[in-house]
Amino acid sequence: MTPLRQAMIDQCRLRGLSPRTEETYLYAVEQISRYYQQRPDYLTEAQLEAYFTYLTLEKKASRNTIHIQLNGIHFFFEHVLHRSFTITKPLPKRAHKLPTLLSAAEVRQIITCCEDPKYQTMMWLYYGTGLRLMELIHTKVKDIDGKRCVLKVEGGKGDKDRYVLLTPSVLELLRQYWLEYRPRNWLFYSRRGMDQPVSSSCVAKAFRAAAKQSGIGKACSVHSLRHAYATHQLTAGMPLHELQNQLGHSNLKTTQNYLHWLPEMGSGARDLLAHRTTP
Repeated sequence: MTPLRQAMIDQCRLRGLSPRTEETYLYAVEQISRYYQQRPDYLTEAQLEAYFTYLTLEKKASRNTIHIQLNGIHFFFEHVLHRSFTITKPLPKRAHKLPTLLSAAEVRQIITCCEDPKYQTMMWLYYGTGLRLMELIHTKVKDIDGKRCVLKVEGGKGDKDRYVLLTPSVLELLRQYWLEYRPRNWLFYSRRGMDQPVSSSCVAKAFRAAAKQSGIGKACSVHSLRHAYATHQLTAGMPLHELQNQLGHSNLKTTQNYLHWLPEMGSGARDLLAHRTTP
């Protein structure tokens, strides 16, 4: 490990950043260093400007991706190099697109097409709890309380802990999984060893393959399972504040977005053409 990388890790931990934030910040610095094929502490402000122009115009990275890269590189310059810089290039306009919503039948169709039993279990748990992907892969055996029917999420988004309710079907699924794989620490451990959690990219790849195999024809990602959990629970009658806790949203307005994606819920719209007369 280089001294610069260690210094970056030290600064992240001194400021109490979550492991996920630390990982993304390190990745941001690695990416720009590889792009220029030089040490990041030698980069000039002109190079930084050119890099973010490249991300915006050539790579056509999303606003969120560019924002994360900018935060990571800014953290490195401010807290490790003790240098300041200014990026004058505007971020691309945020696109407001509705997510792909899967029906319960489509979820079942996709997951049953997953050929790997471990990844299939992860997808069922993802859909059955509404966890974020990083929360799912970082779940440990000790986090599951079968008697209380809860799963403790440690260091979720914003480095916040919370409890997520587990239904009887989810608990039974977890018991069957434990009997088959006997995890000791990480619930879903890597093929490289039980001391490492499975990578998020492996789960995403398995989902893409299953979605393609299912033939549903919708542009969806593994995150669509979390959206499916939220929308299906709302239509089944789960109160909004309970869904907020399950999903780990700090602001209720974030949870309320799902209501906007479900115009059929509680619609008082009248059929204005019901009594039309044929000319």
